[in-house]
Parts: sequence; C-alpha cells; structure tokens
Amino acid sequence: MFDNLPAALLTLFLAACVLWLVWQAFRRALSPRKRRLEPSLADESGHDRIEPARPQAATTVSTIPDAADVLALKAAIDNLARQVAALEKRLAAGQTSLPPQPLPSDRSTDPSPIIPSVSPDHRI
Repeated sequence: MFDNLPAALLTLFLAACVLWLVWQAFRRALSPRKRRLEPSLADESGHDRIEPARPQAATTVSTIPDAADVLALKAAIDNLARQVAALEKRLAAGQTSLPPQPLPSDRSTDPSPIIPSVSPDHRI
C-alpha cells in the first residue's frame, strides 16, 4: 500500500502545479491589458500613463586621467619596483628565509606622498 505513496504524492503535486499554471494563463488571457507596477511603485504619483522613451543625453566620461590617478599609478609602480629589487637581492644572495627588515638608511630619500584611494566612481 505504501510502496507507491512517494510516486502518488509526486504525481499529485505535479498535477496541482499544472492546474495552477493553466489557471494563471486563463486569468491573464481574460484580464484587460493594463500596465502593472510593482507594489512599491504603485503609491508614487505620475505612473498613470505610459510615456514614450526619450533618448537620454549621453553622459560623457573623461578618459583622461587626473592627477590623483597618475600619482596612484606612480606609487604602485614604485612599490612594485621596490618589491622586484628586493626579490632580486634575495635570489642573488640565495636566501630561502624571509628577508631581514630594511634599515632606515636603506630607504630612499624621496618620501612617497600619501595617496588617497581612487576609484572610477569617486573623483577628487
């Protein structure tokens, strides 16, 4: 008796889903064609009529980097150059352990300025 119970329940569930889909299609076919809004947009005024799409003015995005972009790029390149030089020294010396901490006299005399983070959305 209970051997076919899972198959019977699955069949009933699928039949209910098919009936629900048929009912929804029938309701949509008989309902008047009207633009439906999301419930959150329904309370806003001005959504009564459908307005034709107007071409939006294209916003021009400058591809010329500004000073902050250039400084950030320069700092990143300098940082990579320092890391490559340190790795070359490690390889030349044949060290496999971590490199020793650099002495204050080993640092360059040109202190790098503090560069703010720059993203495409945020311009200074």
